[in-house]
Amino acid sequence: MDLLKDWLYNIVTNIAYIHNRIWRYARTLPVRFTDKDLHFIVFGLFGLCLFLLVVPLFRLLTRLGKYALMAWLFALSTVLMICFAVEVGQYMTKTGSMQYSDIVYGISGFLVASAIVGLLYLLICLIRSIFKKDS
Repeated sequence: MDLLKDWLYNIVTNIAYIHNRIWRYARTLPVRFTDKDLHFIVFGLFGLCLFLLVVPLFRLLTRLGKYALMAWLFALSTVLMICFAVEVGQYMTKTGSMQYSDIVYGISGFLVASAIVGLLYLLICLIRSIFKKDS
């Protein structure tokens, strides 16, 4: 749990660092960008770059027949988004407290559940292979 917490904390810290660097650089430009302008530009470019990286990866996974891995990556990204959205939503609506540990536990739950299902799948495959050898 601490490893995931540290990993997420480092991501948030690095994003804040990058945000501050971009903000400082933008202040030196002759055109004055607002924070929202920079979010529009940076996330637009980031999303496009991410898309250009993911397409070849998914093409390769498709060619290799790794549909379950693609589905798992999609599920993981959705869980990440929803965990953060729920916590931000609780903060904004004052229906709960925004807690970093809730995000860590939510993501950990998905990872543990995935590991259990993966291990069960491997166990079933192992049992099937043993019975196929005996037949």
